[in-house]
Amino acid sequence: MVNYYPPRLTVTQFNRMCRGEWSIVDPDEEMRLQDVAAKKKRGKGVPKKAKSAAESRRAGKRR
Repeated sequence: MVNYYPPRLTVTQFNRMCRGEWSIVDPDEEMRLQDVAAKKKRGKGVPKKAKSAAESRRAGKRR
């Protein structure tokens, strides 16, 4: 059976396909990256993942 609509091509997929020859800037992704950098700078970013049970915040809590 033939697909009526061609497969969708996202900005990320296009950039990966072109391998640096061409690139399209995704404004939503750029805004997200700027927001993440600003949050990190203020110390409001995602907490680092604990590598052991002793480092985790839940280790010290009692139930």
